[in-house]
Amino acid sequence: MTVEKKPAPFQIVRHRGIPSKAQLPDGVWIERQDKIWIPEWGGFVMCAPYSDHFLYQLPEKYLGSALMCTCGSIAVVTGLSGYVLDASPQGKLLVCKYHADKGIHLTGGSKWI
Repeated sequence: MTVEKKPAPFQIVRHRGIPSKAQLPDGVWIERQDKIWIPEWGGFVMCAPYSDHFLYQLPEKYLGSALMCTCGSIAVVTGLSGYVLDASPQGKLLVCKYHADKGIHLTGGSKWI
């Protein structure tokens, strides 16, 4: 039995040759950031340095204030020692949840740039 893969609800449009910017389906542009301000975690939290996707804060008009990956997965803050060289001074790092769980992005691991 095969399961048909459905696109993630917030998977965004990326454009070849523009690796640090992406466009949401309604035309809003978002940009790659090295760190994102997360008050609940005490300040800026470094973003995992993925080469094929990046993390961003979804504009409030969609869900309030959600952290997402351009693959369509949510992003989460972790303190795993495996990220010690990339983590923020608090020892935290913002990562793609799907990538952290499965080792690939929700797009199936295919690169887009």
